[in-house]
Amino acid sequence: MDRALGLVRRDTYGGGVDLHRLAERHGYRVVWTVRLDTAPLASGLIVASAITEHNVSAVVVPTFEHADSVRHIVTDLAALVTPMCHYPRGYRWPVVEL
Repeated sequence: MDRALGLVRRDTYGGGVDLHRLAERHGYRVVWTVRLDTAPLASGLIVASAITEHNVSAVVVPTFEHADSVRHIVTDLAALVTPMCHYPRGYRWPVVEL
């Protein structure tokens, strides 16, 4: 099984999702979980560092909101797994016109 990083924002509702079970459904094994309560810039640095340090192929989150502010960094380095979708590494997010 490929390695995965769990990512949980302390200021976001988790929905009671078991990250280990979710990861296993997609062929990953959670080797470390990062719990964040930092601003987006600091969160991005922490997540990028953890992805590299633990040599993971995916980041698993309980809901999309946990990864929303760092989704670009995550998919540049690894896949993003949510309960609803699997975004592969290199996924290009749609541009939203304001």
